[in-house]
Amino acid sequence: MNPTTQPVNSYGVRGSTPRPSAVRSRPLLEEIFGPVDPAADVLERRLLVARSVVAYLGLVLTLVQVVVWLMIGLVTTHLDSPWWLWTTAPAAAAVAGLTAVQHWHRWWTRAHAEPEAGR
Repeated sequence: MNPTTQPVNSYGVRGSTPRPSAVRSRPLLEEIFGPVDPAADVLERRLLVARSVVAYLGLVLTLVQVVVWLMIGLVTTHLDSPWWLWTTAPAAAAVAGLTAVQHWHRWWTRAHAEPEAGR
């Protein structure tokens, strides 16, 4: 940004500081919950489909268990420990693991493609 110009926000108002964008998490969320685009690599596409299936399945199972947990709390007037975390934590760990494998695979593919491009 040029130091002589004043910052302009998205509404075109001068003098106000631009809001920090919350876009960093958006691509990851769109990548996990968004539609599966055909990838050039078959393994990358399979990892993306597997990650999406695990994310949706974990989300649905967690929502069902939270509703049952809250219904039990309403009937007994006492909330037990949040046992629904036994589904949420492994699902989140599986999504994180599949994301890490996919990023590692992209890095590995690029690292091996760059030396060949230089020849």
